[in-house]
Amino acid sequence: MKKLDKLILKSFIGPFVITFLVAVFILLLVYMMKYFDDFIGKNIGFATLGELMGYFSINQMPMALPLAVLISSLMTYGKLGEHFELTAIKGSGISLLRIILPAFVFCLMLALGAFFLSDRVVPTANLRAFSLLYDIKQTKPALDLREGQFYNGIPKYSIKIEKKYPDGISIKGIVIYDHTAGSGNKTVILADSCRMYSFMGDRYLKMDLFNGNYYVEEEKASGRKGKDQITQFVRTKFVNMDLVFSLASFDLNDTDDNLFADNRYMKGIKELTESIDSMSHSMLDSKHKVYGSVAGSYKLHMAGYISPPEELTREKEMLDSLKELRVALRDSLRQIAKLNERDSLKTEADSIPKKKLASKSFRKDRTKSTRGVVTAKTKNFQVKKKIEKKARLDTLFIDSDSLIALVKLKMDSVYEKQGVKDQVLSRAVGNARNIKSTLNSSVLKMRGLKTSLDSHVVEKYKKYAQAFSCIVMFLIGAPLGAIIKRGGLGFPVIISIFFFIIFYVLTSVGDKWAKSGVVDGLYAAWMANVVLFPIGVFFLKQARKDAKIFDADFYSVWIDRAKGWWESRKNKKQTV
Repeated sequence: MKKLDKLILKSFIGPFVITFLVAVFILLLVYMMKYFDDFIGKNIGFATLGELMGYFSINQMPMALPLAVLISSLMTYGKLGEHFELTAIKGSGISLLRIILPAFVFCLMLALGAFFLSDRVVPTANLRAFSLLYDIKQTKPALDLREGQFYNGIPKYSIKIEKKYPDGISIKGIVIYDHTAGSGNKTVILADSCRMYSFMGDRYLKMDLFNGNYYVEEEKASGRKGKDQITQFVRTKFVNMDLVFSLASFDLNDTDDNLFADNRYMKGIKELTESIDSMSHSMLDSKHKVYGSVAGSYKLHMAGYISPPEELTREKEMLDSLKELRVALRDSLRQIAKLNERDSLKTEADSIPKKKLASKSFRKDRTKSTRGVVTAKTKNFQVKKKIEKKARLDTLFIDSDSLIALVKLKMDSVYEKQGVKDQVLSRAVGNARNIKSTLNSSVLKMRGLKTSLDSHVVEKYKKYAQAFSCIVMFLIGAPLGAIIKRGGLGFPVIISIFFFIIFYVLTSVGDKWAKSGVVDGLYAAWMANVVLFPIGVFFLKQARKDAKIFDADFYSVWIDRAKGWWESRKNKKQTV
């Protein structure tokens, strides 16, 4: 490696690491704001919160890498241009493409790492993050007794306090409803004061009640087989009473990660491809079933099965043939495993004497010949039956128009009877509503499958597009830094944020368009790169020519030329 390459890489990697960490932190804060309400009052601990933020940090890395590449490339080449190092390197006969080559190779390796990160690491991190987030959402808030309000956080107990002192331990006036028996508010505890504290690692809560009463309403059976009930009211006065509550319901439960594995964010490219294939099969089957159900619903107007469009049929045949090939391959593998058994049977057959085999073969040939004669006779008999049946049907439906007119006349006569008309109309309305609900449910099912399919497609191609976006952002940042010749965190950061906003908006819009079925998932995932890549090529072309597109003099020259052209044209008109 040459000294020039070392200088450029050293100037590039330092800002890249710093901007990458800052970008991950900013994107993480923006992302965590959506779930901020789920953490309030849960007392989940710094270890659990740190674990969750670590998983979500990995989730934001594919989006933070393009931003870090853009800012660091702008800062690196802008700083080289600001200190005239870029001019000195060009003066020694080295082209701009050779200058940006070391950082470009680094970004190429970074894009490969980003692809591996999106395909392998991010799905696993998402699986752990969202399962942990679900556990946090299901966790109850910490014990928070408020004055004048009933608290139902402890299972099967309702607690109300009159006043809570600043120390958080002493309480004045407490009412406790005990619902452990499951018979309503029949057990009540009242106390003038209370002191509460937790023990055994906050797993149990103890309340010391002072100067109170314990009320219980009991039902005792009397008489035969407990038919007659006698209600008794018992009051017990106490000076000091201890109650212990279990706080196990406040613990964070560990949910099985496999419950969230079907989500598209938890899948790699291989799993997404398999899901897309299975959902395509389901959609085709649903569409074919809809055509058959429509024909069955309108029995008076349609006869039999309505053939679907040819494109849909060809696609289904192709997918079904692939499915059959898979099944055949699996069956062939199973048959290979049975070859040893067949070989053993063959050796046993060879050991039988030839005379015995000859007699058996003669018997088999004889039985085959007799079976062939029987089957031929039965086939001829069936053919004769079909011909006779067809002849009877032809003679029966020779005058089909008169037969249809006769049936219509009979139906009209029945329809005009008193009371039959309303009954027929009500049945028709009921059948139409049933058909409508059936078709609506089929349409909603296919829409759900289509939305899920489009979401999986855009998620699959987004893994490729986000990796390639590192190269696109470098092609924008490096030439742009060489043009503006300004380093630091001022003007380069503003320009970087501008292009990153364009990239983020196009990515979000493409994602929404793909889910709504406006565009294909492939185009939606690559839309941001397709828009920004020509801009990067334009900046690279301008940087090779040392264009001053961000200098005021560059535009003043064009303005003076336009003014001169306008004045010359105006003078020509006056002379004419």
